[in-house]
Order: sequence, then structure tokens, then C-alpha cells
Amino acid sequence: MPKFNYTARDNNGTATAGEIVARTEMEAAQLLRAEGKFVTRLTPARDAMEAAVVVQPGSRRVKSDEVIYFANQLAGMIDSGVSIADALEASIDGTPPGAFRRTVEDVIHRVQSGSPFSASLAAHPKVFSPLFIHLVQASESTGMLGPMLRQVADYLGNQRELKKKIKGAVTYPCCMLLFAVGATVFLLTFVLPKFAAIYAGKEAILPLPTRIVMGTSTWMITHWHVLLFTTIAAVIGAIFYFRTTRGQHTADWLRLNVPLLGSMFQKACLTRSLRTLGTMISAGVSVLEAVLITRDVVGNRLFGQIFEDAHRRLERGEQLSQCLLDAPYFPRPVWQMLNAGERTGQLGPAMDRVAKMCESDLQHAIRSITQFIEPAMIVIMGIIIGGIALAMLLPIFQISKIMAH
Repeated sequence: MPKFNYTARDNNGTATAGEIVARTEMEAAQLLRAEGKFVTRLTPARDAMEAAVVVQPGSRRVKSDEVIYFANQLAGMIDSGVSIADALEASIDGTPPGAFRRTVEDVIHRVQSGSPFSASLAAHPKVFSPLFIHLVQASESTGMLGPMLRQVADYLGNQRELKKKIKGAVTYPCCMLLFAVGATVFLLTFVLPKFAAIYAGKEAILPLPTRIVMGTSTWMITHWHVLLFTTIAAVIGAIFYFRTTRGQHTADWLRLNVPLLGSMFQKACLTRSLRTLGTMISAGVSVLEAVLITRDVVGNRLFGQIFEDAHRRLERGEQLSQCLLDAPYFPRPVWQMLNAGERTGQLGPAMDRVAKMCESDLQHAIRSITQFIEPAMIVIMGIIIGGIALAMLLPIFQISKIMAH
């Protein structure tokens, strides 16, 4: 049976750490809470992590669409009065062969062996998110599994559409930038050498822009192997760097602070975190657990650190709105609405309303950025390519002007 390392606090606030044996992480947390311990961190031991890899073959290749369809299908059958075991059996018939089908088959086997549905899902953390698992767990005690699964499907569908829109807004400028670089290299290495033959021997009388462009072209042709090696080394070095913890932190910082796109990523992280918190709290999950889950699913380490700090302050007895008062990237109006929801005991609905407001702002930001980027990239490409062409034609203009006089 898997082992888990934990740190926790007892009723007196004394910190403790150790190892516990349980079938799943959720079961380990339940056992610790039954002992009067409040879990602050729970991670699989090395042997448990290796076992998880064995029981989850190919789980990395599972698409979000499959999970969304699975949740919707189960919700419809359970709302119709079908038991969870029968609903799982029926869902497997429409699941194509692959990693997700093997995952569902394992879930069915665990449920038939007596494990709770949430614990069976928790055995596949790379397929089913912590939010999915905790919402199912909350619904098992209230008998609202069908509506909760539909809520999970709606949440996942909303996040999928959000990612598609952000990806679309980022992909266009990247493609345009690559095209501009490719066109510039083509001009400098294939087109300009023909002009160089015309201007050979006349470098001293050529205009400065023409000499700079011709010098750049000559250097690129002569040292192409150095340029190619440097480019490949830089790409490989960037890939390895951004795979490190420090590199990932740098990448997350850049996403939030890069000009033009940074505000869009800030709004996206804010929307995702508030939507996650609101969904979890409205479903009956404790604020402490909801904050930890939000930290793990927000998708940005800087935002994750905000909720890590909020969790520590919540343990000391502070209110969530107090924890987020001075948090970066949280606008003052958002804090005020959360504070009002907390005072009236409607924190979950208040977060849902704020999330909708932030999502509307995000949609507007994506539209504005998309509308701005297209003409901006055209102007940039025009300046680069037009500048090169103008630099090569300047001598011809000068000769024509001299001949006219």
C-alpha cells in the first residue's frame, strides 16, 4: 500500500511530521484528520510515486475533452437514477480504446472492489484534477453527485475555452514574428548578394544604411555556421533552463509582466483562481482546502505563492479577504466584493460573480490585444523589410538624382 509523507499541526498548533500508509492521498488526509491533525502538506513517498506510474499507463496523453465528456455522460445517467457502478459500466462502451479507456476501466475495478468513487478517481491524479476529485468527494456526502459532475464538466469546459482563446491570442503574433525573421534572413542571404555584386568596389561612396545592410548580409553568409550553431545552442539552453524550477518561475514572471500580453495573463490567472475558489466553496469544500487546490491548479507559480501565503495566514485564523488584501495582481474592487461576500456569508456566490466579471474583462482584453497586434505586426514587418529594401535602393536614388542635375 502506498506511503505518504506529511506535515501537520495538532489542536494546540504544534507542528508534526511523519509518514502514513493509505490507499490514496485523500484517504491519508482523512486518516490524519481523524487523529486530530490538520494537514499542511501531504506528498507521496518515492515508492508510492513509482506505484502511481504503474497504475496510470499513458495518462499524460488523456485529452481534456475526454474528461469533460465522461463527466457529462455520468451526470446525465446519475440524474436519471442510474447507480454510479452501472453508469461507469455504461460509459465505458462509448469510450474509444486508449489511455483514458484504461483509466476508466481501473476506476470501475476500484469502485467494484468497494472503494469510494472519489478515492478511485484520486488514484489517477494526472487525469482527474484535485478540483474534480474534491467536488466528487463533497457530493458523495450530500447525495448530489449528478449535479456536481455537471458542474465539474461546465468548469472544465469553461477552462478549455479560456485556454483556446488565450492560445489563439498568443499564437498569431508568434507566427507573424517567425515569418518576419524568416523573411529578413531570406532577404539578407539570398536577395542582397545580387545587389552586392552591383555595388562591388563602390563601398566607400555608398550611404551608411546600405553599408550596414550589406555588411550584415556578408557576415551572415560568411559565418552562417556560427549563426546556426549559436541559434541551436540558445534554443536548447532555453529549453533546459525553462525546465528548471528557477526557469519555470522566470517564465511565469514573464507571462505576467511582458508588455501588452502580461495584463491578459494576469486576468486569466485571476479568473481561473476565483472560479476555482468559488466552485469549491459553493460545493462545501473548506476554505483551507479550496485555497490549496487553487494554488495547484491556477497554472502560475507567482499566483500559486499568493495562495500559499494565504493558506498560512488562514491557519493563523485570518479571514480570506484579509489574506488577499495586499496580494499583487488582485485589484481593489475584487477584494472589496470578496470582503462583502465574506461578511454576508456568501463567499462562494460572491467569488462566482467576481469570476464572471473578471472573465468579461479577459474577453475584452483578448479582443483588444488581437485587434491591436495585427496592425502592429504589419507595421513592424513593413519597417524591417521596407527598411532593407530602401537601404539597397538608396544608391540608385542618389545616382538618379545626380544624373537629373
